[in-house]
Amino acid sequence: MTSHSDAEDLSGVALKIYIYLLENDGAGPREIARGLGINPSLAYYHLKKFEELGIVEKDPGGVYRVKKRVRIRGYLYIGGKLVPRLLIYGAFFTGLLIPEMVSLAMGMLEPSPGLFLAIITSAVAASIFILEGVFALRILKRKD
Repeated sequence: MTSHSDAEDLSGVALKIYIYLLENDGAGPREIARGLGINPSLAYYHLKKFEELGIVEKDPGGVYRVKKRVRIRGYLYIGGKLVPRLLIYGAFFTGLLIPEMVSLAMGMLEPSPGLFLAIITSAVAASIFILEGVFALRILKRKD
């Protein structure tokens, strides 16, 4: 975490602090420390590093706010929230699966081995991506 290009490498405590700031629209070191269960000096250290990198800014009241959003590997910003990319992929495969099943149920498609293979593939892919996305979301929200 030494430059803007390295900001994508946020991990561990630094990542948790960054996410805390995003979700709470800013906070002070003590509030972050209480919210994440870490030492206030550790929170202050990371906030100062973020400030040096231009990622956060400190207002006169001592509240740090995200100034510049950084890319975080494996996540996208949707509506100001971080969402695992895997959930997006899961939604895509679910979007493929539903019309396949509805078309089969309504008799629009003739049952065939190819259709069943497509349905099974879409269902398995959607399930795996959604499960992995939920696990990634849990890791992101974990407070240990």
